[in-house]
Amino acid sequence: MVSAPRPESMLQPGAETRRLLHKLIRETARAEVQAVEHPAREARRLGETPPVRALQAIADHATQMQARFAMLLEGHELEVQHGGIGTTLATLRHLVVDRVTDPERAYRTGLLELRHGIEVVKLLREITRREMLFGLIRWCDDWLGARRTLIARVEAQLSWFSDQALLAAPPASVEDREDDFEPVTSATPPDQRDRY
Repeated sequence: MVSAPRPESMLQPGAETRRLLHKLIRETARAEVQAVEHPAREARRLGETPPVRALQAIADHATQMQARFAMLLEGHELEVQHGGIGTTLATLRHLVVDRVTDPERAYRTGLLELRHGIEVVKLLREITRREMLFGLIRWCDDWLGARRTLIARVEAQLSWFSDQALLAAPPASVEDREDDFEPVTSATPPDQRDRY
């Protein structure tokens, strides 16, 4: 009996782990670039507001962590492979879709990207632990500790959008409120009096 050929990844589990490691490094680097660029896009929409300041704190953190990330990759003889369809699609989305999206929705989309970055770095930490890349493990731990707090601050700013909607809504005039009110009178049938 002849056995079926096994996929190469089953023959070389280390090669598959390395492939995933390179993919996660690339995705982490791309997420950090987006985290740095996002506040400028939102500032054009919203001005200098609390949501933009929360995003700027993440951009500052990303800028600080990028240099250390690059140094650790070089020390472990790893590199970020730039380009690819993911980068192209992200660029197109920011150029086209973000321009026609209202500010609140664009902010929530950016928040989803930030949350996705958390998941990517958590997985990167697991792979670097298996590969015993101790500098990258420490980088992931430091990044996750700080970034979770910063993202919680971005999430808290979602209430700013509802506050702005309330401020923008015109107050109901006394006449509008009177039109919505039907007084109960003795002429109102008894079965309808219970409604009030």
